[in-house]
Amino acid sequence: DDIMINLVDIRSFSEELFSHSVNVAIIGVIIGIEYGCSINKLKTLAQAALLHDIGYLLSSDSQTIAHVTLGTDLLRKTGINQSVIELVSQHHERWDGNGYPNRLKKHQINELARIIQVANIFDRLSANNRYPMEEVIEYLMAKSGQEFEPHSVRNFINCVSLYPVGTVVELNTGESGVVIKSNRGFPTRPVVRIEENMYGHVVEEGYTVDLVEKTTYFVKRRLNNTPI
Repeated sequence: DDIMINLVDIRSFSEELFSHSVNVAIIGVIIGIEYGCSINKLKTLAQAALLHDIGYLLSSDSQTIAHVTLGTDLLRKTGINQSVIELVSQHHERWDGNGYPNRLKKHQINELARIIQVANIFDRLSANNRYPMEEVIEYLMAKSGQEFEPHSVRNFINCVSLYPVGTVVELNTGESGVVIKSNRGFPTRPVVRIEENMYGHVVEEGYTVDLVEKTTYFVKRRLNNTPI
């Protein structure tokens, strides 16, 4: 009941913040499942992810510790479980110790908070097409071991598919075709069945290219609007 009451408050305050909170919870639980978390841990993770930005009800400052400290104080007053509060208080800590509010690092940060960190940044950067999905994935991978725990990033990468089956793509070689398989752990490098060669001619029998094996090949652009 306490969780639902707080969610209603968040939604009344901002639909965008509410959507972000729900997205982070969904993404976080997906990563948590890949992580091998128990059902009880997944419940705690979901609750904390839903409430991680509740401090914005009291502060609009996203660049300081204000929304974190105000949010955790608010949750303590409402009687939320301490394990949830701990995750909310740590969702802006960083793997390298340069986060806030307590500059925790590595395993000083709760493992579930590390998951929320990845889910939070992913949704912040990708929501409303703020940045291309490929760039967001590259950012997470580049910051793995610095801002984010490597294991959490890897588990996230294992779950994401930038080019779902059926997506029509053009390769850097000029060839184009349909994605027939996603390669686990390599979201930018699917298996493509080529249907047009580099000259734009239809390839009647077609052939497949596995971008994990063909390391010099990459997807240049989408040719349809298949959603991610």
